[in-house]
Amino acid sequence: GDWSSDVCSSDLKDDIVFFPLLYWPVRPDAEIPSDAALSRMDEYMKSGGTIFFDLREDGAGTDSLSGGATASGQALRRILAKLDIPPLEPVPPSHVLTKSFYLLDRFPGRYDGGKLWVERPDSEGAAAGNTDGVSGIIIGSNDYAGAWAADQRGRGLLPVTPGGETQREMSYRFGVNLVMH
Repeated sequence: GDWSSDVCSSDLKDDIVFFPLLYWPVRPDAEIPSDAALSRMDEYMKSGGTIFFDLREDGAGTDSLSGGATASGQALRRILAKLDIPPLEPVPPSHVLTKSFYLLDRFPGRYDGGKLWVERPDSEGAAAGNTDGVSGIIIGSNDYAGAWAADQRGRGLLPVTPGGETQREMSYRFGVNLVMH
């Protein structure tokens, strides 16, 4: 089964409040979580938690936020339509994700072409009560977990394009900044 459906099931055994960051890979056939699960997700973001949605595409998926039509992007739009999502913007150059540990000006994963979206700092949506400056929602499409996946010897499991192992290293650095954020 898909772990994201486990996270949103009504019989969740572990409260998500204990996890400061949730990585949610969005599948094209993703179902909309139940109203109870959506309510818990909204509360999670309002309480300072961050959900990182990854469309796992070649970068084109984040165009779905501005009208694109990829399957994963459409699935994400169906989920977000039911949540109290603040206004989003591409990561600005001064955002904490660009400097929380490594200095970064791009955010590659397995692919390197999609925008990374965060909540706008002046937003009044789900994370309005979140006063620590941490985005309650982050959306990307570069298949980050695909770049981070490694075998027992630490070698990448999937190819990264177009930048090869240098791009994988930059993806690891983004992952560190994401966790530090």
